Formats: sequence, C-alpha cells, structure tokens
Amino acid sequence: MNAVEKDVDSLVFKELNEANKRFPLFSSAHHGYAVIKEEIEETMDGMNLLLEIFANAWDGIKKNEPVFDRIRAAKAVAENIAVEAIQVAAMCDKYNMSLAGENADHCVMCGEIIPEGRTHLPSFL
Repeated sequence: MNAVEKDVDSLVFKELNEANKRFPLFSSAHHGYAVIKEEIEETMDGMNLLLEIFANAWDGIKKNEPVFDRIRAAKAVAENIAVEAIQVAAMCDKYNMSLAGENADHCVMCGEIIPEGRTHLPSFL
C-alpha cells in the first residue's frame, strides 16, 4: 500500500462531507456529470500548467541555470492538482450517493455520510 493511500481516502471522505454541508446532493445524472467534469477540467488545467513549468525547468537545466524557483512552482502546482484530484474522487462518491436511492449511506436530510454501523438523527430532533 502506498504511504499516503489511507490519508487520501480520509481526505476524499472529508471533502465529500464538506461538499455535502455546502451543496445539496446532485439532482440528476446530468448535474453530477457536469460537476465531476468541471473538477476533472480543473485537474487537467493544473496538469498542463505543471508540464509547462517542468518543461521550462528542463530548458534551464540544459543551459546549466539554477531552476530551484521553477521546481518550487512545480511543487505548488502539483499540490493543487492533488487537491483537485481529491475533489474529483469526492464528487464521484457524491454522484453515487446522490443517485443510489435507498441504498445510499448518507442522511437524506443533510447529505452527511453515515459511518458504517451508526445511525444519524437530524439536528432538530
């Protein structure tokens, strides 16, 4: 297992719950698809920027120039891509949660994920 795999699962879970607090579940497959597509596009925009920064760093390396600033920029962009990719994964879970009907493992009133084996009562009860 990758050293951060469990952490990523935890971050996806955290992102999903935060998204469910701020936004309702998807009203349709089309709605869910559009949100996931937007997150994928943001991830791809980051990847394209990362490739551009890294190519620029390689150009500097070939000229024996210091490229520490470019590598720091690549790291910052890579971290942003990781966040966007986590959002993609969370929205995929939200898609399934939104359209799973009775088999969903979330509160139908607030959208919060219910950990296995626990019940959830609305806050007004």
